[in-house]
Amino acid sequence: MNKENKRIGLLFDSLRSPYDIANIIQVAIALDCDIYTSGSCIDFNNKKIVGKVNSWKATTYPNIIHYDKIEDAINELHSQGKKVYGTSPYATSDFYEIDAVSEDVVIAFGTESTGLSKHAMEMMDGVTTLPMQNLGFLTLSVAVSAVAYELNRQINNNSNHKSR
Repeated sequence: MNKENKRIGLLFDSLRSPYDIANIIQVAIALDCDIYTSGSCIDFNNKKIVGKVNSWKATTYPNIIHYDKIEDAINELHSQGKKVYGTSPYATSDFYEIDAVSEDVVIAFGTESTGLSKHAMEMMDGVTTLPMQNLGFLTLSVAVSAVAYELNRQINNNSNHKSR
């Protein structure tokens, strides 16, 4: 798969904070990511979200696909050949071990209060954690930014090296 076809996918289960969603949309616009949602997410047309996003004068909006259940999303993404990796502060696998160059990757995030369900994590191709010191977690919008930009770096660095 070449860089032009490679898209960063971000899957969220039950997003409820308008401000987190607005910040996630900002990252998705900046990196041209796809957003997948599941469960009881707040409507992305919520006036707080739309107002914030409109204030940035973005010229595009991310592709957003909603599924009733996270299990449905994972099954559909797998059927498209995508690798789905969950995130958890309790995982033993390091996020930097994911290879976004050779795999079509979607990173799944649960709610800040409960994370991903055990059943959803069992369906993942892996569960990873962002390595950090002096703190056990990052807020959702901060974690999403770190993850998305690292995936983008991997994809773009690989493309730049091959074209030289």
